[in-house]
Order: sequence, then C-alpha cells, then structure tokens
Amino acid sequence: MVILCTSLFLAACKPAGITIAVTADERTGATAATVPDAFLVLPGDYAQKTTLADLEARFGIANVRQETTPAPRVVLFPDDPTRRAYVVFHKAAAFQELKHIYVTDPGSRWRGKQGVQVGMTFAKLRELNGKPFYYDGFDEQKRGGIYDSWSPSMSDEDATLGAFDVGEGDHLYFEVELGVGDPARLKAASDLPADEHLSSDDPRFPHLGELILVTAMGASSSLDDEWE
Repeated sequence: MVILCTSLFLAACKPAGITIAVTADERTGATAATVPDAFLVLPGDYAQKTTLADLEARFGIANVRQETTPAPRVVLFPDDPTRRAYVVFHKAAAFQELKHIYVTDPGSRWRGKQGVQVGMTFAKLRELNGKPFYYDGFDEQKRGGIYDSWSPSMSDEDATLGAFDVGEGDHLYFEVELGVGDPARLKAASDLPADEHLSSDDPRFPHLGELILVTAMGASSSLDDEWE
C-alpha cells in the first residue's frame, strides 16, 4: 500500500520541468509575505526536474530548509504550518530529482487538484473526482492511501478519467493519504476495511463518506516515467 510520509499552474509559474537560472541575490529575494498562494498547489507545475535552486528562487532561501536526519529532505516554510510542505528527492543526499512533495498540516493553505485540502471528507473527495476510484486501506494505524487509481474502468465502454488523474500539463501524480477523523465513531473492527484494495463506492462501507478524511496530500514522480 502506498502511504504518504506522515508515518502532491497558473500563468505566473514557470513552465513545468524547466530549470530556472537564478543568482544568489535572486534566490534570497522572495519572502514569506511575497509568495503567492498560486505556488501552493499540487501538482501544479512541480516536476521531477524541479531543483533545490528552483525552490529557493520561488520561496526564498530563508523559507527552504535542508535536513539530513533522519533522512535527507527539504522543508518549505518550516515554522509556518499553514504553508509547510516536505520535499524528498530520488537522489536524496544530493537533493536532486524531485521524488515527492507533500503536505500534512490541518489548516494548510496548500491545495490539490480541484481544491482538495487536508481535512476534506472522503465523500467530498469522491464527488470532486467525478467517478469512483480505488484506494488501499486500512493499516493498523487506520491509514489508507490513493495513488494513480483515480480512473478505473467501470465497464468496457468506460474510458472517462477522474478529475484527479494525470492531466495535460501535469508532471507528477496526485495522491492522498486517508485516515479516520473520529475513531470513537467506529463501533466495530468490521466498520473499517483492513488491508484491502477497494472501490470508493464499495456497498459494504457506505458510512465512510464522512468518517474518513484526507490526512495528507502530495505529488510524486516515478523514475519509470518519461514526462515531456
């Protein structure tokens, strides 16, 4: 099961996958006050080719912190939970080749496709996707996840794509982590699927719509893909 790491644009943004050439002075120019919310969108124009220098140019060096323990990663706005995000790279120690950018804070200003946000209900997620999707869930920590399963074919004639699937101009996969909003509402272990791969419309679990929430969201790349 694919789980986000808690235990993803507008014309003002640069074209996806293009590295920005910037000077040190330009990288330090952005401040928290000048960073527009248009940059806080996943997947937006982020791509595997997005570099550490790109992030510093966009958000300002002061808002981009490199960490090496327990594993190499970059934290955007580390002291601001409304804009904090985490970035890991395929070449982790070198901070090269973006692998995953994700958000975990409730109340975050980051948005995903169709306005998805941390704290959104499972029912709203299903509504916005426009068709059923498949998800994995749930583990012993009552976590589930959705990765690249937004558009299963419901019949031989169904070729429609879910709204969260990879679209024109995207260079990363959109994904979410799911969790139980209020565990006290679970009356029995059977109220929650366990380690299954199942449809959002599974008739066994009609009550999950308001019980399950988006606990994290992100966007990721795969070295197996060749993004244009």
